Amino acid sequence: MDRDEYERRFRDMRERAHGRWSEILRQSGIDSKILNRRNQPCPINGCGGTDRFQYTDKFGEGNYICRHCGAGGGFKLLRAVTGWSAGAALRHIERCLGTLPPRRLDQRAPQLDRMRALASRIWSEAMPIAPHDNAHRYLAGRKLDLETYPETLRCHPALGYYEPTGDGRSRRVCAYPALLARIDDLAGELVSLHRTYLDHGAKAPVPDPKKTLSGGINGAAIRLAPAAETLNVCEGLENALAIFKRGEREAVWSGISAGNLQRLWIPPCVRALRIYADNDADGDFAGQLAAFALARASRRRGMDVKVFVPNKAGSDWADVWFARSDHLIRVA
Repeated sequence: MDRDEYERRFRDMRERAHGRWSEILRQSGIDSKILNRRNQPCPINGCGGTDRFQYTDKFGEGNYICRHCGAGGGFKLLRAVTGWSAGAALRHIERCLGTLPPRRLDQRAPQLDRMRALASRIWSEAMPIAPHDNAHRYLAGRKLDLETYPETLRCHPALGYYEPTGDGRSRRVCAYPALLARIDDLAGELVSLHRTYLDHGAKAPVPDPKKTLSGGINGAAIRLAPAAETLNVCEGLENALAIFKRGEREAVWSGISAGNLQRLWIPPCVRALRIYADNDADGDFAGQLAAFALARASRRRGMDVKVFVPNKAGSDWADVWFARSDHLIRVA
């Protein structure tokens, strides 16, 4: 949006948000403790202290005061705690207020809409993972089976596998059972799917058995559990399942790839972020680079951040879990 449009929408948003900032901030994931009107440590940019900050909403504008970094209103507080840009914060508040303008048409919009519709259709055709289906058998072979699976995972009985034809199109080669993982954006809406094509409980004999339905997921994630004050994040789905299983079903999100992990949207309710990087020391260090870039950005937002990397070059956390599980079985 241009500056004139932004200023017009911002004025309209402030008028509509007056007296509703506490509701908006809670709806945006701001911890209720920050809004309890008591003196406390400042949550902004790691300012900290012990009792220098107080949210007052004195004038109905989400007002707060910090004796170290100054005063402000709800819009400034939201941006400071979440790390959102002014435009992203404005659009989010408009969404909360029900006043978000219709999306401008661009060349990508029809394609994105088609991809979301396709993802929804495929997801609706799949079923929750059940004992002895292909998805469960595959995960059991990787020592990643669970008694009950997250609702974000399903098994498709026969999903078409397509290969490019070289002229910008694709042709259907065959249909295989598939492990599906839904990829949700920051609003919790389905934007894409991660697919693992299977054959008799193993990866299907195709050139690319693991595929994301579409690109441009822009910080979206596979969420094995809702975000909590402590959130574990990693790249691949199987890494996430290994961490999920080891941590007794803690909040774990998969960023799908190193590039997207670096851009992963971390909800404002998260206070402690645990990043499980792939060890790409035998390559270009992409896993470590993405993990530490996310760690740096999150630390600047005041989070407690730790990064974990497997010791062995070329390994990830699914490999670590598999080796550990295999060792425990042999010892027993």
